[in-house]
Amino acid sequence: MDTLLDPRLAETRVFFGMAEAEVAQRAQWRSSALVFAAIDDVLREAVAHPEVFVDEQMLRGDAVELSTRAAVADLAVRLNLAESTVRSHGHIASTLRHRMPALWASFAEGEVSTQNAREAASVVLTLPDSSWPAFDSQLVDAARKLAPARFRAKAVALGERLHATPPEERHVVASQRRGVWHEVDSDGMAWLNAYLPAEKVALAMTALDAAAFEAFREPDETRTMSQLRADILADVLMGDEASRPTVALALTIPAGSMLGHSTEPAILEGVGPIDLDTARALAVLAPSVTRLLTDPFTGAVLQMDPNQYRSSAAMKRWFSIRHATCDHPGCGRRAVNCDLDHITARVEGGKTTAQNLAPRCRLHHTLKHQTKWKVEQPPGAPRAIYTTPTGYRREADPPPF
Repeated sequence: MDTLLDPRLAETRVFFGMAEAEVAQRAQWRSSALVFAAIDDVLREAVAHPEVFVDEQMLRGDAVELSTRAAVADLAVRLNLAESTVRSHGHIASTLRHRMPALWASFAEGEVSTQNAREAASVVLTLPDSSWPAFDSQLVDAARKLAPARFRAKAVALGERLHATPPEERHVVASQRRGVWHEVDSDGMAWLNAYLPAEKVALAMTALDAAAFEAFREPDETRTMSQLRADILADVLMGDEASRPTVALALTIPAGSMLGHSTEPAILEGVGPIDLDTARALAVLAPSVTRLLTDPFTGAVLQMDPNQYRSSAAMKRWFSIRHATCDHPGCGRRAVNCDLDHITARVEGGKTTAQNLAPRCRLHHTLKHQTKWKVEQPPGAPRAIYTTPTGYRREADPPPF
């Protein structure tokens, strides 16, 4: 037996493991390209033939936009992806097919990583059409060989050389995309992200470093520099107590935990599970707290402050606590920013009650009424059933907590 192929040897097992990883990785890249292309094809059909997704009586001036939205939502439910991810995948395929055909062909063959394809699409979007052929031909080899971070650096540098628009003008356009967003993490923590002009970030980090180092030099300071930067940033953003904005928090507290018989965590609106010590601290500090007691075994609502359930505004508040998000499959928009949609329409005898309402964001509320998306709740069913324009059925998302 050839010792190089002897599975009893560690070297042989490692060699085949490496080869298997390489083959699987390239198959994954090919599959990504196929998914991106299929999404792009469906969205093109939605533009060309809105009647597939929109009822005939709704085929008006905004039919193409409604059709595209309905198609994106349909794909998102079928693929179990966020709608923004579906749009991104389709956008990458559309951009590379049109502007960088050589790199797209390599991606479709599994020779270019999904991340490098994404990076190339993001950079070529900033270039005039006269630069596309040179950008494509000069980058395709690097896209096959370089890791994403190095490839992006090369793509950005090449884009700078090929771009005809002065950097100052491009910076003005890019600054229009500035923004702040957050992402909830586990263990009562979250990420705060900001997209800002580079010079402002540099100045902010310099100021944070200086303040953190000043505190770090104190003899009794035990926090790390990283922890100090985070604490100082939070203090600056929240301001002092006199200038701090008034906020209303919603805490869902299990009855057993409130009585001291359980350690089940509380639920903070818009965040999720938090430990009981933090919940108690918030209850002391917050000027307005809605207390929602739940059954310790089923999680069902037992009681809510009655003075917060007397008006439509209070009802919406209650739904934002109980449901947390829009109930459309995969939608994460907070219920507090959603419409209260009638499950059984009022024209069909539906009442404006907690049992006949569901939080739906404006986009998915619109899709229900103006496209071929259908929503129904069979008698006795715990949640509504969504049917996409192409016939795929999916139960509404349950409350996340």
